[in-house]
Amino acid sequence: MSPGSARPHGCRVATHRWLVSLFVAVVTARVEAAGLRFVTPLAGSLIVGPQVIEVTTDATAVDRVEFTVDGVMIGVARTRPFRAVHDFGASLGVHRIEARAFLNGYQGVERAAISTAVPTESVAVDVVEVPLRVRSARNLTAADLGVRENGVEQAIREVAPDRGAAQFVFVIDRSLSMGGGRLTETLAAVDQERRLLRPDDRVSVILFNHTLTPARAIARDEKVADLFDDVVPSGGTSLRDALALVPDNDRAYAIVITDGSDRNSALSEEEALRRISGTRTTVDAIVLESRSKFLDRAASNTGGEVVKSSPGEIDRRLRALIEDINSRYLVVYQSSGSERGWRTIEVRARGSGITILNARKGYFAR
Repeated sequence: MSPGSARPHGCRVATHRWLVSLFVAVVTARVEAAGLRFVTPLAGSLIVGPQVIEVTTDATAVDRVEFTVDGVMIGVARTRPFRAVHDFGASLGVHRIEARAFLNGYQGVERAAISTAVPTESVAVDVVEVPLRVRSARNLTAADLGVRENGVEQAIREVAPDRGAAQFVFVIDRSLSMGGGRLTETLAAVDQERRLLRPDDRVSVILFNHTLTPARAIARDEKVADLFDDVVPSGGTSLRDALALVPDNDRAYAIVITDGSDRNSALSEEEALRRISGTRTTVDAIVLESRSKFLDRAASNTGGEVVKSSPGEIDRRLRALIEDINSRYLVVYQSSGSERGWRTIEVRARGSGITILNARKGYFAR
């Protein structure tokens, strides 16, 4: 945390997205074999940008699962969880997603299909939340700050010295490079430092190597180290894909703990950044080895921070990071923009004695 005359306050942004009209009628799923079914997305979902497509089946001898979107094959999965990632573009539309599982040495086939939905009118970003980290000798008000979106001055509705209740998602690397006690130290640090969270915060964990584990909610009386005590560091790294799994329906802080490399993600850096920057998520990270350009950009876009750590310091670094998050201001403004795509955000200090340490650089309006 940067030195100053008052405790630094942090920064991060979120957006409320509102549908301006009712959706068209949901198209129900047509499952051609009861054993194969979609986990995500669900029939009738609104789909935009890079998305994880996942199916499951009761069958045990699965040779491979093929995924198609609008008749074009987009991926193949050979091991559980059966997943593929596809970029559906920047515009909402109806898509047919199909999966075909080959079973028992390619002697049997299961099929499942769903269709997505589309709203009858456009989706507009309405209220924008900008978590902010500053150095100031006094509590800030709306008069102390200015916000521009795409160069246009915006009317600030609120400046709150409180980040508000949030979901904390710990995205933890379990690849081979996290051996030698690093994974054990990380899980213990999460158990120790989540005591700093608010009573109304929620906690979940995503583990990743070359495969992904869906977010696992952690109850207050559960210990992360106990829940994952049988996990052995192994395999490669799918950092970008893992971060894209962070739920985007609520204010969230994604805290990544990793060696910084990524060798196995299906999502490109730009695709992952687009997805992360269009949600209500702030990305912070603790990196144990080489610096990650992707994490640097993800943190910069969303108003978070990347810190370097060595083994033995993870607990201390995580404690400082959560304390910093707890001290962040929240700036709320009504967006006057109507265009889709990337919108830049510039936060400025209007008075003396105020230094903006970090703020989100923008977001994707869809």
